Amino acid sequence: MGELRKDYFTDRLVIITKDITKHPIEFKIEEKISKECPYCPGHENMTPPAELVLVQREGTLIKLTDTEGEVIKDWYVRVFPDKFPVVAPDAAIAYSDEPIYREPAYGYHYIVVATPTHDEFFSKMSLNQWVNVLSVVQDRVRWLYSQKNVAYVSIFADHGKEAGALIEHPHLQIITLPRLPPIIEQEASKVQKSMRELGICPMCNVLRVESGGPRQILATEHFIAFSPWAPSHAFEYWIFPKRHQNSILRITQKEIKELALILRSTLGGLSNALNEPPFSMIFHMSSEKKTTRQIHWHIEIYPQLKRWNGFERGTGTYINRFSPEQVAELLGSASRKEIAKLVGIF
Repeated sequence: MGELRKDYFTDRLVIITKDITKHPIEFKIEEKISKECPYCPGHENMTPPAELVLVQREGTLIKLTDTEGEVIKDWYVRVFPDKFPVVAPDAAIAYSDEPIYREPAYGYHYIVVATPTHDEFFSKMSLNQWVNVLSVVQDRVRWLYSQKNVAYVSIFADHGKEAGALIEHPHLQIITLPRLPPIIEQEASKVQKSMRELGICPMCNVLRVESGGPRQILATEHFIAFSPWAPSHAFEYWIFPKRHQNSILRITQKEIKELALILRSTLGGLSNALNEPPFSMIFHMSSEKKTTRQIHWHIEIYPQLKRWNGFERGTGTYINRFSPEQVAELLGSASRKEIAKLVGIF
């Protein structure tokens, strides 16, 4: 398995997997997926056994597990270890000091198949199915934080080849790390400094500024979606819980339903406004292990409309030809139409 390496001069992390020959899907993706999708019902034997399967029995949703003699069929959501993981609980022990710092890439890598329907995009999934997915993700995150060598649990989804999705079937990935990723460290440092010096969460202050303002896209009782003041991607937007929470583990079942509503509405609005663009969806959360490094958890959505150029990659300064105010107006209108349909106004 691989190892975790740190850049000479910055805190940037890189996972070196060393297993490129074991991942033929990356090289034959078009040929392979055109024939059969490993995430579709009936192809369960193409993946490792599922460790969590959401099924309906006698009108009730229950969680089961594949066993050696039985693979669960007729599922709603299916969770299994990635066949080609980038981290592993049995990663080889390898340490070295700076400037060539490395440590074992300990961790877990899971696939969460979000729907049994191959071409049911995230932007078209039903509210009930979104609730199912978020509930399963919450369950898996809770279990992962009970495991050794798990300092951070990363949840993300890529939609479209341009966003990095190797398989079109809607799915999320969960990858754990044995240390906090730099971006979460930076956010936590900002929060900690503000709490210490001013007594307020800077992310809560951002919500106060953006609520009802020109960059708000959509708001519900407990969540708000807005286009950030300085977006690195065109049509980027964020979703925050209004009350201060540090993790998706803290939200109630009622809030899960509301999160499903605002996610589905804004992704549907994005799809309608830009004709189903490729995008990445990333959850930023606090660690359950590093309790002094807390943030206000949220979701960031990055449409992949263009590649970053040399100036952007070389300086970390991004060029965005769409103002967040323009984006909020366009996505707000499209998202409000979506939420109206979903709650039965139209």
